[in-house]
Amino acid sequence: MKGRILALILLLSLHVQSVVSYSSQFSIAETRREILTHLSRAGTIASLAFFHKPSNSYALDEIDIGSASRPVAIVGGGGRTGMAVAETLASEQGARMHSVIMSRSGKDPFQIVKLPQTTKERLSLFTSPVDVRDAEGVLAAMKECNPSVVVYAASASKQGGNTFDVDDIGVGNVASACKAVGAKLILISALAVDRPGSKSFQITNTIGGYMDKIMDSKLNGEAKAREILGNDYIIIRPGVLLSGKSKNGANDIELNQGDTIGGGLSRDELAGVVAGAIQSKKKGITVEAYRKATKTKLEPGFVIPSGNELLATTYSGLFDQAKCD
Repeated sequence: MKGRILALILLLSLHVQSVVSYSSQFSIAETRREILTHLSRAGTIASLAFFHKPSNSYALDEIDIGSASRPVAIVGGGGRTGMAVAETLASEQGARMHSVIMSRSGKDPFQIVKLPQTTKERLSLFTSPVDVRDAEGVLAAMKECNPSVVVYAASASKQGGNTFDVDDIGVGNVASACKAVGAKLILISALAVDRPGSKSFQITNTIGGYMDKIMDSKLNGEAKAREILGNDYIIIRPGVLLSGKSKNGANDIELNQGDTIGGGLSRDELAGVVAGAIQSKKKGITVEAYRKATKTKLEPGFVIPSGNELLATTYSGLFDQAKCD
C-alpha cells in the first residue's frame, strides 16, 4: 500500500510540473485553477491505474496517453465506427481513456444513447465542426484539444466529401496536424489496398459515386501518413464489418501483415484493436485485422497460414510481435 501511495505522489508531482509548464502563458490565478483542475483529473487517472484491475482484453499503459490533459481525439467520431471506438476507449470494461469526439457537424452522437456514468465522464465533445478537408481548421482543433493520440475514423459521404477528399487529402491534413502537436496517428484504412489484383480491391474500388476509387484513395492516404509522420503511426486495415458484437474479445481476433489474408470483424472488435494499438508501444507498423474464424486468402496464390499471424489474449498484446514497415 505504501508503494502505491508513493507512486501516486510521484505521478501527481510530475503532472503538476507538466501543468505549470503548459500553463505558463496564463496569469497566476488562471494557472492555479488549471493546476487544481488537472490535479483532480490526475487523481482520477492515477486511481484507475493503481487500484482498478483492467479487463482481460485490455492493459493499462503509459498514464499520459488518454489522460484528461492529453486525451485521444477521434476524427469522424460521429460515425458508427467512431462511436464504437469512443465507447471502447472510455468504458470501464475497455481502455478507460479520456477521449474527444470530433465530427464534421460538431453534434453529440451519443445524445440519445444511454452510457454508464463513468463512460460519459471520460467522453468530451469538440463542439466546433472539424472538416478534414480544411487543413487550417484541423490544425486549430488539434492545438486546442492537445491530444496524445488521434484516431482517424472519418469516411466519405455526400455532405463530407468523396474518397479523394477524405481518405487521401483528409488523411494528409490530419497527419500534418498530428506532427505539429506531437500526437500519434491511428489510421483506420482497409483490407486489400495493397492488392489491386484481388477481387476485394476491384469490387470495392469501383462502387461509383462519392465512394468511387476508395481503395486508391486509402492507399494514397497511407502513403501520406508514413511520409509525414515518419514512424509515429499505426495503420489498421480491417476486413468487412460484421453485425453483432464480440463474444471473446481479443481471443477471437488475428492480426496479419503483408496484406495476403483477410476476413471480417465487428465494429466493437475493430474498436478493441484500435484501443490495443493506442496502448501498444509499437510505431510505424501496418496490420490487417479480422476474426480468426473468417480468415481467407485475398488472392488464390497466397497461403494460410501466411507466417505473419499475430495472436494474443489482449488487444495490446496483438501488436507485441508486429514488424515495422
